[in-house]
Amino acid sequence: MKSWLNQHSRIVIFLSFLILSILSLYIVYLQNGHIMIGDDYHFHQNRIEGLALSMKNGVLFPKISYFFIGGYGYASSLFYPDFYLYFPAVLRLLGLSLANSFIIFAIGINLGTFIVTYISGRYMALSKMKSWLFSLLYTLSIYRLQDFFNRQALGELLAMSFFPLILASLYLLKNGKTGRWLLLTIGMTGIGLAHFISLEIASIFIGLYILLNLKKFLKKEIIVAIVKASGGTMLLLAFYLVPIFEQMGHVTFQVTSKPLTLISERSYSLGELLTNSFKNTVFHASSANIGVILLLGLVLYTGMLFKRDAPNRTLIILALFFMLMTTNLFPWQLFDQTPLNTIQFPWRFLSIVTLLVAYLIANDDLGLFKRYPSSQLVLATVILLGVGLYEKESIDTEGKRLLSHRSYDQTNSYYIGAGHEYLPTEVDYEIIKKNKHRQLTYDSEKIEVKKVEMTFDSVAFDYQTKYTEKATVTVPFIYYYGYQAKIISNGKEKIIPTVLNKQTGLVDIALADKGSVVVSYRPTLAQKISLGVSISTLLLGSMWQGGKRVLVRLKLKK
Repeated sequence: MKSWLNQHSRIVIFLSFLILSILSLYIVYLQNGHIMIGDDYHFHQNRIEGLALSMKNGVLFPKISYFFIGGYGYASSLFYPDFYLYFPAVLRLLGLSLANSFIIFAIGINLGTFIVTYISGRYMALSKMKSWLFSLLYTLSIYRLQDFFNRQALGELLAMSFFPLILASLYLLKNGKTGRWLLLTIGMTGIGLAHFISLEIASIFIGLYILLNLKKFLKKEIIVAIVKASGGTMLLLAFYLVPIFEQMGHVTFQVTSKPLTLISERSYSLGELLTNSFKNTVFHASSANIGVILLLGLVLYTGMLFKRDAPNRTLIILALFFMLMTTNLFPWQLFDQTPLNTIQFPWRFLSIVTLLVAYLIANDDLGLFKRYPSSQLVLATVILLGVGLYEKESIDTEGKRLLSHRSYDQTNSYYIGAGHEYLPTEVDYEIIKKNKHRQLTYDSEKIEVKKVEMTFDSVAFDYQTKYTEKATVTVPFIYYYGYQAKIISNGKEKIIPTVLNKQTGLVDIALADKGSVVVSYRPTLAQKISLGVSISTLLLGSMWQGGKRVLVRLKLKK
């Protein structure tokens, strides 16, 4: 039996991950045909539905989602990458319900995280068993379950799938394996395609890791490898990052003018963090925690700092530092008016603490697994029991959040996130919600408008100005840089940019004489160039890697 398991270990490990991916979601997403909703479920539910609707209408790579805000449109696809959402969106197009599409997607997220974490453990020289435990400790950690079930913060959850790969790539670079720099590129690109804030957090972690291991990283070949990884990441993410900065250069958004929160107001005491972790407290606004298993592991490994040649000292220090950053002991007041305020909640750094402590426990510098071989099985059992108990407690305390699958399928397009971050600052959202019947706005004494036609992603109409002067028509789209008007007047066609209405935040177009006009959003030049850069980088990188493999095979044959 043992020899059969060794021969088929990959299949066994994959099957165990698949089974755990389903079972770990059973109580909250499958039991009795109910699904437990989280804080952000409306927004991400609408993102999936919006992407499916865009694809159905022939827009494969949308920037504006017209499902949102009853057709006014919200740039969710511009500021939140849709890359991973194509999977559930395609399921919707194939006829699956929104609930079933989400559940299958959720199982896929779990499975992907299990696999990436396991592979990362193997890169860091962990045995198969230790890598399996590392994957369990991380994927089924309390903080990640809070993200999954209580918050349904899909962006952060997807980004966390790649954090282990970041740790593995840093481990390899630190040990001189400069040829593995591509892993860092893949990890950072994977995070960037999911969640910009997590990209910030990962960058902070990488920077601190390098500083604490500066002697090993201050080598020409390692510096070159990091520059390659950074450059590759920026080029691959250019299609996403460039349009964001372009928009912010033209429009002031509420994320900067009216931030949802100040980061200093969202930290809490060390005592609260430790107490909540010890009790595996269900997530609320001030109860994010790492859970009792990782807390005990952190306490045990903190003791190793007092040993002269303690292995993985850097990881222990970083775990403690990021734990501190979660609390009000860290001077967050100094960062309220800085880009770090975009992180919003200091407890997001618990994702890094979770990663580091999960690795420390699985790596077993204390030698507990050698001394007590059965302890590995005991640990796995405790982890699985902890998941079941946490899910049960979540349902017991958050019973009002249970919806039937049929109820989950009912959407409301006016949920765009609590902070309305990516609305222009001029938009009064309460007024928008009151004016759900979209219509053109203009001065009838200056212009006559007729034959108005509103399609999925455009507004068309005929017009004639009076007294030959210019007149402005406000079109019921939220303004983003890239809206343009195609005007046919006096037998000539021209395309002109629209402008932001300073009172409403909607799209304004100035018209003269008479003619017909179609207003729609079109990719900007910067968007087209950055997309070309990202695609070219991906193709050239794939060809380069393929060429290297061919050369290696030819050398082996010789």
